[in-house]
Amino acid sequence: MNEIKRQLQMKIGDTTQQQQNVLRKINERLSMHTKKKNPFFPAVASLALLVASCLFVFSLIGEKELITPTMITGQAPLAEEKEIPFDRNEGLTPITEEQKQQYYQQYIKIVEKVMEKKTGLTLGVPPIEELKDWVEPAEYEKMVESMVESFLATEREVLAAVSTDLKPAVTHPNGETTKATYLYFPDIVRGIEVTAIFDTQYNADKNRQLFSNVDAISTKLTPGNGTWEQTLQQATLLDGGRTYSIYIEGLFHLNNITSEKAFTIEFHCDEFGNIY
Repeated sequence: MNEIKRQLQMKIGDTTQQQQNVLRKINERLSMHTKKKNPFFPAVASLALLVASCLFVFSLIGEKELITPTMITGQAPLAEEKEIPFDRNEGLTPITEEQKQQYYQQYIKIVEKVMEKKTGLTLGVPPIEELKDWVEPAEYEKMVESMVESFLATEREVLAAVSTDLKPAVTHPNGETTKATYLYFPDIVRGIEVTAIFDTQYNADKNRQLFSNVDAISTKLTPGNGTWEQTLQQATLLDGGRTYSIYIEGLFHLNNITSEKAFTIEFHCDEFGNIY
């Protein structure tokens, strides 16, 4: 049975005492879990997991790129394998070429549906002639969903560990307000800044300032590996005008691999019109 492995590519660089201190602080917050090795689900061999880059780099806002202990020693560890238990007897092996064609088309639709969520996880179905293990589409879908849920669980854990270091929103003299957040891709965290121009106005009924409009929404990665291309932005006014929820989609490019990512960030307006 073939195994899907993710290859890590680590950037080797110099380190400073400040970087080591910040890294130590993050590592104290984030517990690393080691998984036991189990047999791969047969259809894992049928799914090409094309990951963006397997750096575990924390690019903090306003600070230099952090370097992990592994990067300091110059040794790149192997990425953790995606292990999904599966009973081979539960799958139905197609015995005709016609069945294989039908299954293959459904595999493609399943993966395309997952990719529409733009999680930052890049999945693809290899050419049909490369597939050796076949299972019913329902089982294939369960396997794919399990991989995505595992990825999202890791994303929540990692972002929770680093988000406490985010700086507050800043309104510049030109009227633009910038707020930072983090994006997670397979084994890499990248800082990103969202900038927009907000208008507020006084509401007599509520005796406070409220948002009235937002314009010129843009995004920019903080210094580090990879490039970002914003493709969509959509703002929604919430909480009676106190909050703007901004949904953003974009493409992250690194090492000739492109990952689609969607995220949401919120800006708030206090009673005096200050944005945070």
